[in-house]
Amino acid sequence: MPSLAEFQRLPLTPVSGPLQLAAFAPRATLTDAATSLMTDLGLSSCVTVDQHDAIAPTLHVMQRAGVRMAFVTGLGGELVGLVTADDLQGERPLLRALADHIALEELTLEQVMHPRSDWLVVDAWQVEHSRLGNVAATMRAHGLAYLLVAERSEAKASRIRGLFSARRLETALGVDLATGPVSRSFAELEAALVR
Repeated sequence: MPSLAEFQRLPLTPVSGPLQLAAFAPRATLTDAATSLMTDLGLSSCVTVDQHDAIAPTLHVMQRAGVRMAFVTGLGGELVGLVTADDLQGERPLLRALADHIALEELTLEQVMHPRSDWLVVDAWQVEHSRLGNVAATMRAHGLAYLLVAERSEAKASRIRGLFSARRLETALGVDLATGPVSRSFAELEAALVR
């Protein structure tokens, strides 16, 4: 194993003049490897919030972290759901508060989250052998704002390995994924309107 003494130090220079952060705006094509735009949770951190947290503090945490999606954890720290900024700022909380006859401020994430039982995930092995076009087509067909990547294990519980964001794909690929609600029948359209 190499020791630190074998490496040369990098030259450092003082900062002079104005300084800006580099803008992250990757360009990609539909034929690029799918992993090129996947947020790998083994390398990147994510925001987790408690299921009993209120909406306003959660939005504040998400804004401070610069994210639009957070995982919701239960009592033992296990993943129980997810919330998006669009959901928390949209009609979902208002409709739930009206249905439960409570004040909006009394809602918890548990009442407005997308529960784990509703998640659609793609297997990590599939992603590693796919292209961005496959991911984009999947997200468009299912109306997904986020596509979670699961790593399945026979010995242990499955784990979320990464995720794709429709906004990030749209920006990088220059395509519209139209991730709003998708109704496949009049019954689904009626149900969406009644909600």
